[in-house]
Amino acid sequence: MSPHLLAPGIRFNDCLFTEPAHLAGWKPPKCAGLFVILVADLNWAPKPFQPLYFGEFGNDSSALPLVNIGDSLLAAAKGRNLLVSILPLPFSTTSQRWAVRNELVWAYNPVCQPDGSNAAPTELARKLSELEKKHQEQTAQVLLLLANANRIFDLDPEPRRRNFGFLPQSEPAS
Repeated sequence: MSPHLLAPGIRFNDCLFTEPAHLAGWKPPKCAGLFVILVADLNWAPKPFQPLYFGEFGNDSSALPLVNIGDSLLAAAKGRNLLVSILPLPFSTTSQRWAVRNELVWAYNPVCQPDGSNAAPTELARKLSELEKKHQEQTAQVLLLLANANRIFDLDPEPRRRNFGFLPQSEPAS
């Protein structure tokens, strides 16, 4: 076997994506993962494909980012066919996929990636931050309510006297 054989697919960093296929009519698979929009470019090696955009699919992710950058993808393609390649990441979380995608964006600097990331994750991260802050506030309020409720049950109106009718021995006053 020749050591110069290339593995099927296309490698970006340590991620082995599938062989590129035409973007027209492409539908994301049922599992979660990443995708890359490519164009054929002889200046890229070891395989002649230039990445234009990295994105993620699965777990309710939408195609909205692709719709927003469709014109820039067509402009960057300069009449060449747009291709897509995927990296299946089943059982991954959205944040795990975003982390890998952001590493790839940082490493390859694709020309159609807006500000190095999707707008959707930024918006989602902002919303998650707001929800986390509200959760912390509500948790603090519930703990305060529980502490005050415990005080109601801990109140003893007046300590009871142990000796009924008898006074304890005491020193005479001088």
